[in-house]
Amino acid sequence: MLYNKALQEYNEAKGLGITTRPVVLGPISYLVLGKAAKEASPSFQPISLLPKILPVYKQLLSELKAAGVDSVQVDEPILVLDKASDLDKQYATAYAELAPVAPKIILTTYFARLDSNVNFVAKLPVAGLHIDLSRAPGQLDDVLAAIKSTQIVLSLGVVSGRNIWKSDFTAAIKQGQKAISTLGQDRVIFATSSSLLHTPVTLANEKQLTAQQKDWFSFALEKAEEVATIAAVLSGSQDSQVAAALEANRISIAKRREFEHTSDDAVRKRVASITPDMYHRKSTFAIRKEAQAKKLQLPRFPTTTIGSFPVSILSSAAQMTSF
Repeated sequence: MLYNKALQEYNEAKGLGITTRPVVLGPISYLVLGKAAKEASPSFQPISLLPKILPVYKQLLSELKAAGVDSVQVDEPILVLDKASDLDKQYATAYAELAPVAPKIILTTYFARLDSNVNFVAKLPVAGLHIDLSRAPGQLDDVLAAIKSTQIVLSLGVVSGRNIWKSDFTAAIKQGQKAISTLGQDRVIFATSSSLLHTPVTLANEKQLTAQQKDWFSFALEKAEEVATIAAVLSGSQDSQVAAALEANRISIAKRREFEHTSDDAVRKRVASITPDMYHRKSTFAIRKEAQAKKLQLPRFPTTTIGSFPVSILSSAAQMTSF
């Protein structure tokens, strides 16, 4: 019997009077991100197991639908990777089987752009598509063009789920207006770019930050409020509190930009001077490894605590990346 963790947690929240949208990792990403067992043949590809795991996904999703779940978030993070371009047939097969038995599927991507993969994603039988506009704002036009003729609802990740900075409402609202003008109000929703598990819980717990620092920051609860404010503005809300939040955000962002303008901009100048040639290594890994070993002379296991390295070592290693 399948243990349906998503269903258990949905029912637990429902029992508390809270309606949630379950989240599951999609079958293609599950397989592609997985690793073959040591005893597997060198030619074995985990994606070949797709026909075997689809029945499990169908059972899981059908149980959610039977429990009254309206929509389910299916994460397919590999869609922003080049390797996904060769998996269009697997995606078509998988979602053709899943869609009829599942709640409405919101296909979710994050941390990068879909690029040309959006062309086959737009043909999948899904109810919605989520994109990360925090890390990849430039993809909006291509995504809009790809799904315009479909019925797919577009979820815009306009609030970053990965950093602790306050969102720029003006920029987010412009993105939302563009999407609404292309798809219509009923086909656009707003969200954080990714899960908020990457951020602290709330600024309310911070007792030692200066007033200026707190004005620039936004943690998980504050980011949820940002999403609500942006959605309210784009829904035409005339609420005075929404208007006040919008004005306060404008002032806060302006103050931060002014600080950045008058502060030491050495790092920004270095970033601005990056050229395409810098993305390519000047030597192979074997040569870089030998050079780093000679330069750093690290012991075999140079850890100070589990999972971390001395900052000085990381800084030295970073300097070696130009080899």
